[in-house]
Amino acid sequence: MLSPQILGKGDQYTVLRPDRLTTTAGRQITHIPLTAVQEVRPDGDTALTIVLTDGATRRLTGGNAYSAAAFHAALTAALPAQRDPAGSALVTTEDEGSVIEVWQVWVGVLTALAAFGGYVWWTGSAHGADMGFVAFFAAPGALLGVLSCAGVYVSVGTRVTLRRRGITVAAARHYYPNGKRASYYKYTDTSGNEHTTDYGSGRPTQEIHIVYDPEAPSTSVAVEPLYATVVKHLFYASLSLAILALGLWGVLAPYI
Repeated sequence: MLSPQILGKGDQYTVLRPDRLTTTAGRQITHIPLTAVQEVRPDGDTALTIVLTDGATRRLTGGNAYSAAAFHAALTAALPAQRDPAGSALVTTEDEGSVIEVWQVWVGVLTALAAFGGYVWWTGSAHGADMGFVAFFAAPGALLGVLSCAGVYVSVGTRVTLRRRGITVAAARHYYPNGKRASYYKYTDTSGNEHTTDYGSGRPTQEIHIVYDPEAPSTSVAVEPLYATVVKHLFYASLSLAILALGLWGVLAPYI
């Protein structure tokens, strides 16, 4: 079965489903049944125009000419023989709720970079070039330390939760249709849903034992001795705290 094709650019994209087109633009999701589509036309090199059976049109933007041509061919082949003349009346739109848009991400990133640049410049101007150099590396180091500590905390919390209510199963090595070995293992939960795990990706074994959370079956960890878990997390916690302490020292050094 071929994966559904997607035509999109920025925060707008359209997915070709077996029976409909699903267009997401910001918070709005629009569903267009294929029976309501009369034809699809190229609109420049990277866009398409959808003509509905009642004459209304919708423009779909794409990222490049190759994806637009492939989407055009796939959509044309998927159109059913029998169409519904209702056209636009069959189109439905729903609001997805709060969604972070692309421009908001860019504003956040540029604001953070501007704040970081201003901090480094001010530190260097007020406390000397050496302290500015230290601040340039210390602030990202402190952030890395915080994220590392948070990662260790989440990992420990997951282990504790799975030790209390986890279900242990054997995950089998996955193989692609051409016989090539995949780098992950697959397991099935008690509801029959299939999940994957990257634990043990470098092992040569055909299966590994994993523990998954029955309340969130996609959350899993590899079975390992308690001492190995403790030593590993103590090492990561110590390293994360050391990075955090070094980063904070660098950030606070000009003011101490």
